[in-house]
Amino acid sequence: MARPTLISLAKELGVSRQTVSNVINAPHLVKTSTRERVREHIERSGYRPSAAARALRTNRTKIVGMRMSPVLDGINGSVMDRYLHAATEALEERGYHPVLVTASGEQEELAALTGLYETGLVDAAMLAYTSPLDSRPAELRRIGMPFVAFGRPWGELDAPHPWVDIDNAIGVEEGTRLLRERGHTRIGFIGSSDFSMIDRDRREGWLRGMKGVDENLAELDMCVPEGIEHGFRAMRILRDRGATAAACGTDSLALGALSVLYESPVEGFHPAESIVGFDDSPVAAALGFSSVIQPVEEVAPLLVSQLISELEDDVEPCDRRVVLPSVLRARVGPGLPVRLRS
Repeated sequence: MARPTLISLAKELGVSRQTVSNVINAPHLVKTSTRERVREHIERSGYRPSAAARALRTNRTKIVGMRMSPVLDGINGSVMDRYLHAATEALEERGYHPVLVTASGEQEELAALTGLYETGLVDAAMLAYTSPLDSRPAELRRIGMPFVAFGRPWGELDAPHPWVDIDNAIGVEEGTRLLRERGHTRIGFIGSSDFSMIDRDRREGWLRGMKGVDENLAELDMCVPEGIEHGFRAMRILRDRGATAAACGTDSLALGALSVLYESPVEGFHPAESIVGFDDSPVAAALGFSSVIQPVEEVAPLLVSQLISELEDDVEPCDRRVVLPSVLRARVGPGLPVRLRS
């Protein structure tokens, strides 16, 4: 069966090709009765507009570039997998589609995105992994490429581009208080030196959660490279200093710390009830330790709305700077119930 076209639809309906085109692209130009009749016929026919033809007509592709980074340890990448899925879903609901680029760093990503934009293959970009020395926003503004960012502009808080970020401190503060509620008083923090600004906020959450505890917090504060092995070594040091629990900046660090508590358990405490991680990976769920979750399923639709507001003139404006709270997913041990704390 031949694929329906504007010409075949027009012949079947007894109207002009331009009338069918107007119903699809400028419905306000067609009177209501004709518009409804044509739309019903289009839906029955299974007609799909040509993306290439639309791009030529509107000078827009309705395609958005996004970076897909490799998962380094099989644990911490899960949050970005969730984000990419949520962003794709939100884009498709608004008639847009993503194109993914692989890049090991910011400059490689910039080269890929600018190449796509300057050759007319994408309309805009959705950035992630922002950092204080991030050169991407300024460069994309220089070439006039519309974009939004998952992550605040650390180096320029008055930056003009739209962004959505997550308050990392709130969830860690809740996690630290949860450990205190369970009876721990000497609670360490194991943060990743690989994520300096983000780690700063997570450490601040731990400090707030420890407020009022008469302990030498400096000796309970560990800043180490990212990874399970480094979490293991840090927790061993903390155990030697009398710590019975730890809030961790990532689930990889938490997994390493948890291994120490199974190796050197604290009397009266289950190891999984003595650790709080960050990003609520499948590993956290499987092993039963509490972890802080980033609500990326809320972030993605907000970013897409911001982006479409940048690209289209006939949509309502939306907040250009949004900060959402992180949320603690509290667990009470392997195989036992889960509850959210916010």
